[in-house]
Amino acid sequence: MNLHVQPIRVLVVDDSAFMRNRLSMMLMKCQDMQVVGTAKDGHDAIGQVQRTQPDVVTLDIEMPGMNGLEVLDHLMEHFPLPIIMVSAFTEEGAAVTLQALERGAVDFIPKPMNNSPLEIKGMEALLPMKVRAAHGMRHRIARVRSIGIQKEMSEKAAISCLNSRGSRSALAKVERGHQGAGERKQTMQKEFPLVVIGASTGGPNLLKALIRELPKNFPGALLIIQHMPKFFTKVFAENLHAVAAIPICEAQDGDILRPGRGFVAPGDHHLVVARQDDGQAMLRIVAEPLGYPYRPSVDAAMASAAEQFGRSTVGLVLTGMGNDGMVGSQKIKAHGGIVLAQNEATSMIYGMPRAVVELGLADAVLSDVELSTALIQAVDSVCFATR
Repeated sequence: MNLHVQPIRVLVVDDSAFMRNRLSMMLMKCQDMQVVGTAKDGHDAIGQVQRTQPDVVTLDIEMPGMNGLEVLDHLMEHFPLPIIMVSAFTEEGAAVTLQALERGAVDFIPKPMNNSPLEIKGMEALLPMKVRAAHGMRHRIARVRSIGIQKEMSEKAAISCLNSRGSRSALAKVERGHQGAGERKQTMQKEFPLVVIGASTGGPNLLKALIRELPKNFPGALLIIQHMPKFFTKVFAENLHAVAAIPICEAQDGDILRPGRGFVAPGDHHLVVARQDDGQAMLRIVAEPLGYPYRPSVDAAMASAAEQFGRSTVGLVLTGMGNDGMVGSQKIKAHGGIVLAQNEATSMIYGMPRAVVELGLADAVLSDVELSTALIQAVDSVCFATR
């Protein structure tokens, strides 16, 4: 450990003494972290934040008295800092967790069910990664809190941004990139475009804002790959459907792809595109690893989409840790499709888009308020090319 680097100061909040101890032990194994305190309820948590001034808080949702959402609201108003929610591994826990993300939490981690050794091991691997990522966001908390409502608050600002010289240049690359891709490799044009969107940390709020802007006559089919565990993706799909002009649901094996329909990859499974004997495009839900480190995997969905839809594939890589989406973007470009990526300034975590941008795979690199317009333009360019 570098003695000149201050450890990440973490406050652990949970009403269960067993869970407080377990989380603390997981964090104390990391040389770059220091557990500066634990709290057993909401009021205790607020007092501990004032006294210990942590860099990151892990916050239980279900607590007696002042629950996790109430604590979150208070801290974001008075002591804004990165907060990771520790949620129940159920649909009810998922619904509250998504509310927490909308209200300012930067990430979440589900509690193991029945103290499963495999899930505990997975949590032990994920928790330090999420704490480090959250610590890196501490200077962006004010902006992060506004993601997902930015367009509601200032549509004029968004239009102004899209009309700027830099934005016109970036959006122009969408069509130029598609035309160039068509020259690189000829593949059969399909009857409608297929859009694959990949996201991880910071994705839920951004995706909600993006989906809200798509028109009811959206001419493409839409696949959404958000890194989430099972139980969470069903609730997330329902949340997207509630704000969307097109129907969106959690994907099931055998679903038929059609224009103007959206599907969310189910947690702990891959979502891949296949063809029926009659040529209709369909979805397959695959539990096997397939050689990808994430499940659901953006790479797996993008690669299969590119194989089946060729130049009619549009990929969009959003905020998140790691590089999921990089290999898939390579496949899309190799088949002549279009790849868009979120820019660093508006990404909560600039990992996944960075991997795509640094390899030169992105036809356009866009801010959060430019994404929906660029996506619609890219899909329209595919439709125009297929006529």
